Amino acid sequence: VAVKVQRPGVRLLVERDTELLLTVANFLESLPALPSQGDANDSPTNKPARLINTQLVSATQEFMSRIFEELDYRNEASNCITFANLYSEHSGTSKDVSVVVPRVYLPWCTENVLVMEWIDGAKLTDVQSTGTNESSNASQEEDTVKENLALVKVAIDSTLSQLLVTGVLHADPHAGNLLKISRGDGTVTLGYLDFGLLSTIPGQVRDALICSVALQVFERDVDAVSSLFGELRLIPQHVLDDEGERAALADALRFTFENSLLYPVPTTSASGEEITAIPDLKFDKLLDSLSRLVPRFQFDLPPYFINNARALSTLEGIAKSLDPSFNVLTIMYPYALNRLLQNPSQSPVVERTLQRLIRSTSGMIDRQKIRRLLRDSALISGVPKRRVVWDVIKTKPGRKLTRSILREELRNYLAGNRSRENVSTDRQRRKRKKKWYYLEL
Repeated sequence: VAVKVQRPGVRLLVERDTELLLTVANFLESLPALPSQGDANDSPTNKPARLINTQLVSATQEFMSRIFEELDYRNEASNCITFANLYSEHSGTSKDVSVVVPRVYLPWCTENVLVMEWIDGAKLTDVQSTGTNESSNASQEEDTVKENLALVKVAIDSTLSQLLVTGVLHADPHAGNLLKISRGDGTVTLGYLDFGLLSTIPGQVRDALICSVALQVFERDVDAVSSLFGELRLIPQHVLDDEGERAALADALRFTFENSLLYPVPTTSASGEEITAIPDLKFDKLLDSLSRLVPRFQFDLPPYFINNARALSTLEGIAKSLDPSFNVLTIMYPYALNRLLQNPSQSPVVERTLQRLIRSTSGMIDRQKIRRLLRDSALISGVPKRRVVWDVIKTKPGRKLTRSILREELRNYLAGNRSRENVSTDRQRRKRKKKWYYLEL
């Protein structure tokens, strides 16, 4: 077994740190805004404008409460059991994630002691071999890098499923908490450790994240993405209801995405169809730019949002250390598309976003856009297009979407036929009139 024992005196040290941080947060919140800033940031509630609009005290209290949760090992034991019930290869209910999770021995767990199953494994960043033959070592290290990179992709898939499907997320998946576990048959699998931080993401936020990724990559529609910030619970609704503020937010996001999303040169397929360019996401620049928008637009960053960003950023960092060309959006984008097409939560936000993506500016069904969506989902994820279509049709929202598209296409087809018949009838009438005209002559 593995036994985790809390160091004596840690709780008292954290309590002192909490008092210090709350004192600093209270002081920063009390600072008044500069005159020009106060005029721009007057709130509808007529409260005095502050230099920093972010709720620093609430954020500090929330952050430190999570630290205290981590200090209670009974809470970590409960988190581990919750995670195992969802994702364990032995007893998990998730269809997308199957990983090794250590068993917890509750009778021996207390507030300061955690007893769980011992798991043998290696860090995903350990790629150096111990042999003496340089050529064989190089080949062995190359194979290890490929093997570890495949497991990092499994970890990212797992994190995306946790983030977008179940909403229960391991919020600290750094290199020390992810293990490569070798089986007796020569295969390897992924294992998780340390369950002190487990985030819960509301369904509304999960749906908005899916829509944001699809809209930005597929359409590059910054205005539509900015309108989702209310669904993401990042900005107060009264800010989004102000047309001037919403336009300023869209401009700020446009600048942010230009600096954090590096788009490749557009290309076309052999048939001449446009291929969606997947941008290279610079997580550090994205988080830095978003942090600069916090005081301007009264951002309220929930703890789970920061934890999600940190989790994906950490995994991307591990992947890039193994493969510098790795791009996390090549995994996130098809994942978001599949969730968008299937809409298992039957979310109206997802439905509106999908309709926006498959229609032209005139509001008509755009066959080329639909083909592009299916092709993107198939090509990038490596799944045949026929399988993507079948997965969509299997779901109730997918069948509803398919029926609506077929009805509209049939209606347009019949309307076109009637139009052609009317044109043909008009031509025949003109011919008959001309014939009688000549006969009269």
